[in-house]
Amino acid sequence: MAINIKNQDVESLLNEVVNLTGETKTEAIRKALEERRRRLSLHFASPNKHQRLVALLEEEIWPQIPADQLGKRLSKEDEEAILGYGELGI
Repeated sequence: MAINIKNQDVESLLNEVVNLTGETKTEAIRKALEERRRRLSLHFASPNKHQRLVALLEEEIWPQIPADQLGKRLSKEDEEAILGYGELGI
């Protein structure tokens, strides 16, 4: 199927990409559409990913935390030790 681009801005952008990459116009359009599809799928797939993350936390991560540690906050000193801060900074 042929495509006819009637927008001068789009044609200019396409020519720029072709000149920068050495790709054909078809290849440049294909790659641009694949990249956009990949970004969109990451954005719109989040509800399922959120459910999987919650399930992972509930079923595998949180059960490994000792009961006396659940809900306990780290002290400032503990946080700084984890981050590698010392008397002279990092």
